[in-house]
Amino acid sequence: MKNYLLALTALVAVASVSSEEAWCRCGLFVSSPNAEIMVYELPEVDVTSCDNHNQCKNRCIKEFNEMTNDMDLWSTVDGGDTIGQYICQNLYHNFLIFIHNSYVHAYYEMCGGPWEYAGLDSQQMLCCNVGQHEHCISR
Repeated sequence: MKNYLLALTALVAVASVSSEEAWCRCGLFVSSPNAEIMVYELPEVDVTSCDNHNQCKNRCIKEFNEMTNDMDLWSTVDGGDTIGQYICQNLYHNFLIFIHNSYVHAYYEMCGGPWEYAGLDSQQMLCCNVGQHEHCISR
């Protein structure tokens, strides 16, 4: 019985410590008829609590705008590649060969909860062909 109480106490202590750690993830997704597909995950942002969704959302929005030049897929970054090229290369390395005429949507996830729409979409549609970012052709 003593071992049982000791184990239960340890479990409660671990649960209370881990429940206090707050974190926030920021990701870019495209929609398909059957799923939302993460096309790129940005660096995690700091939050002070798992109760403040606006803090997570606002910090992700700031990160999306800074790292993607306001969701401009044709904006170039260090090295000369476009934001879209980084996304297309990431998709290709994860065995997603083609994406055509899809807007990229910004989402955030806080403390293991559901991904939530941050209210941002890419300025242009994304088109990837075997890992290469290409201009989209209207249907």
